[in-house]
Amino acid sequence: MSGGTTEVHKDDDYLATGTHDRGTSTTLHAGGADFKSCGIAVGAYIENETSSENSLVATVTEEEITTEDDLSWARDDTYKIYITASKGSVISTEWNDLSRGWKTPKKELVNGWRDKDIDLDRENPGKVFGPGQPEKDHT
Repeated sequence: MSGGTTEVHKDDDYLATGTHDRGTSTTLHAGGADFKSCGIAVGAYIENETSSENSLVATVTEEEITTEDDLSWARDDTYKIYITASKGSVISTEWNDLSRGWKTPKKELVNGWRDKDIDLDRENPGKVFGPGQPEKDHT
């Protein structure tokens, strides 16, 4: 394919960040965090930035999270939570048609072209006009 690029979207920007607001515990607590409402789910990647440790979310409520590896949290430890199970993993890939400025998922392309942009005479040599259009004069 020419005239375009592939745009790769990665999970390299955190979904939530904040500070543990209780004493030392294996349960992260952040009052008013709304973890569940914000889309944090079991299996999401979580890191304790203060201790440079990471794990996966094991349980989640609006204000508390436990991790698979029982990370330890101390008051004022900061955290970052990502949407996937591994920081930096590929979320999606999209084709950018630079000649027209369109973004088209690769699975929707036919031989590298958007279905609407397939040149009819490329598939049907000698027939320049499409269905419902005037036919070529052969006289």
